[in-house]
Amino acid sequence: MRFGANRSQLYDAQKTARARWDAAAETWNDASRRDFEEHVWEPLDAQTSEVLRAIDQLSSLFTQVRQDCEFNP
Repeated sequence: MRFGANRSQLYDAQKTARARWDAAAETWNDASRRDFEEHVWEPLDAQTSEVLRAIDQLSSLFTQVRQDCEFNP
């Protein structure tokens, strides 16, 4: 399995979302924004970062498994 392209897409999407959130947060500064940030944005961003780390770990694991299973005469 190759994880690079999908990981890259997720990373790019997170980067874009962060930039857009930062831009919105500059002009949107009320209780609703703070509530959204605390209950939606921060958990989503943290979960996305966790998924990216998990993809990295799986990629490494699959690379090791592939190497271990290669036929070496």
